[in-house]
Amino acid sequence: MRLTPLRRAGLLAAAALAATSMLGLVTAASADEVDSGDPRATGYLKNVDINHPEACTVGGLTGQTIHPNLFTYTGGDNQLHLNITAVNTNLKVTGIVVKGGPVFNVYLADKLGPLPWNELRAPLKDNGNGSDISHWYGCGVEQTTTTTTTTTTTTTTTTESTVTHSSTPSSTTSITTSESASSSSGTPATTTESTSAFVPVADEDQLAATGFGSPWLLGLGALLVGAGAALVLVMRRRRV
Repeated sequence: MRLTPLRRAGLLAAAALAATSMLGLVTAASADEVDSGDPRATGYLKNVDINHPEACTVGGLTGQTIHPNLFTYTGGDNQLHLNITAVNTNLKVTGIVVKGGPVFNVYLADKLGPLPWNELRAPLKDNGNGSDISHWYGCGVEQTTTTTTTTTTTTTTTTESTVTHSSTPSSTTSITTSESASSSSGTPATTTESTSAFVPVADEDQLAATGFGSPWLLGLGALLVGAGAALVLVMRRRRV
C-alpha cells in the first residue's frame, strides 16, 4: 500500500507528538526523584517547615513537631551535617526532617537506631554535591506507661487446743521390790507389793457407849483414900 504525501506527513507528526509527550513524562519523573545522599533517608521535592500543616505527616512521620532546642546536637543550620546526641523531651521521637533548598530528607527513628544520630543531611544538589542545611526539626508522640498492680493474699491459720478434764479419782499403789542377788545360789528376786488399806473413821456414838459407866467404883476409891489418911494420922499420934 502506497502512502500519499499527505498521509505520510500526518503519521510523522503523530510520531513526533508521541515522542515529545514521552520525553516530558521522563523529565517530570526525573525531576520528582530526589537523591537523599544517605541510605537511611528518603528525599522529597517539596517546601516544608516546622510550622507547616503537614510537618509531621510527610514521609510516614507521626506525632507533633519537636523544636531543635529540645535536642542536644552539633552542626545543623548552614552546615553540611547534623549530629544529634540526646533528646531532652518526654516525647518519643518518630523521625527527623532535614531540609536544604526546595528538597528535604525524612529520617525515620526506626531506621536510625539508637542515639547518637550522626551525619544527618539534606538531599544532594543536581550536580551531586552536598547542600547546606537550611533548617531542620523533629517529630514525636506521647509515650505510654504501663502500670502493673500486684495483689498479695495473706492466709492466717488458727490452732485450737482442747483440754480434757477427768473426774475419775486416782489411786496410789506403792510397790516395793527387793532383790537378792547371789552369784552362787541363783535365787530369784522376791517382789513385795503393798497397798494402802482403807481405815474407817470411828463412830462417835460407839465411843460414848464404851466409856466409863460404873459410878460405885468412884465411891470405893474415895473411901480407900480416906481410910489411908486416917491410918497415917493414927500412926503419927502413937509416935508422939
